[in-house]
Amino acid sequence: MILRVNVSFSYGKRKVLKGVSFEARRGSLLAIIGPNGAGKSTLLKCIAGILRPDGKVELDGVDLLHMNPRERARFVSYVPQASVPEFNFTIEEFVEMGTYFTEGSVRNALRKVGLWDRRKDSVLSLSGGEYQLVLLARALAQGGRVILLDEPTSHLDVNHALRIMELLRELREEKVVIAVLHDLNLALRYANELLILKGGEKVWEGSVGALSPKILEEVYGVKVEFVRGRFGTAVLSSL
Repeated sequence: MILRVNVSFSYGKRKVLKGVSFEARRGSLLAIIGPNGAGKSTLLKCIAGILRPDGKVELDGVDLLHMNPRERARFVSYVPQASVPEFNFTIEEFVEMGTYFTEGSVRNALRKVGLWDRRKDSVLSLSGGEYQLVLLARALAQGGRVILLDEPTSHLDVNHALRIMELLRELREEKVVIAVLHDLNLALRYANELLILKGGEKVWEGSVGALSPKILEEVYGVKVEFVRGRFGTAVLSSL
């Protein structure tokens, strides 16, 4: 299963994405990284169909850009940046919203994230990390072959951040998984492939093992050093 993307996007006369192209495959977790304002979230929304870019988004040759929302929901699931829940739904009711256009399984999704036994709890009672797990479950219940996540570990404690990343690493075996990540250390530890954006353009694409400190220095403007250990590569920076 291969997702091929080549898109440009503008807000009025301001170009936000300038011919960003890449491929993502099932079996690999692709992390999109880059400084603030690089166009990472915009790229994800273009793939999800929330925004209408110029170019192409194809899954195994199937055009996703020109599908209506009902059709696209069978192929792509999108997890936005977590916000505070506003309505008193139960966890189960909230996750069921992800199956509106599809035949996905709420039970399987909640079991995957470890929240099936709490399905009758209110989403208003959840911590930030638990709510992020519920958002992930809703996307899984949708049943799409591609799952897109916009900063899924933002503002989470270490325990929940690692839990989310472990789940994404498991999901890559059955789906194309693409995540915008702010935390470089999580990206280097859990992702197989990286796409680096800056100023709306692709700066670098490749395997985590092929990344050099020099590339990150050029993108972020700080001196960095890689420390490789038992659990992967860590980034140390100094201004």
